[in-house]
Amino acid sequence: MTPIVLICATLLMSDGDSGRCETAHGERHRVRLAGIDAGEIAPYTRCRQSPNVWACSPPARTTADRAKARAVRLAANGARCTITDTDRYRRNVARCTVNGRDLGAILVREGLAISETNYGDPYRREERQAREQGRGIWQ
Repeated sequence: MTPIVLICATLLMSDGDSGRCETAHGERHRVRLAGIDAGEIAPYTRCRQSPNVWACSPPARTTADRAKARAVRLAANGARCTITDTDRYRRNVARCTVNGRDLGAILVREGLAISETNYGDPYRREERQAREQGRGIWQ
């Protein structure tokens, strides 16, 4: 299968791990960053449905706004997103890069998200580095 690549003129992040890709042609695609999990932001809909998930924990929620703000800054001028899957909410699960840098890796390395073990733990090294350096949620 040939990977599908979205060229996002803007990637509007609604929280640290999901947002909406808008192409230069005006198409809109819901996107979930592959391999990471960031804290939930109010109104905490996911937390009402699944209160025991990591993203709803107090440490995750204390960094949620910072994760969103950082993702918004990084993706402000667009992104390139390679779709890897579709999730249960029918969002495109994708690895997104900004100026050739992996957006998920940046957020995990800065301690603003965790590597998602349910999806192969792709950012284990970045998470370990954030823990060792006491960044973000690991302070």
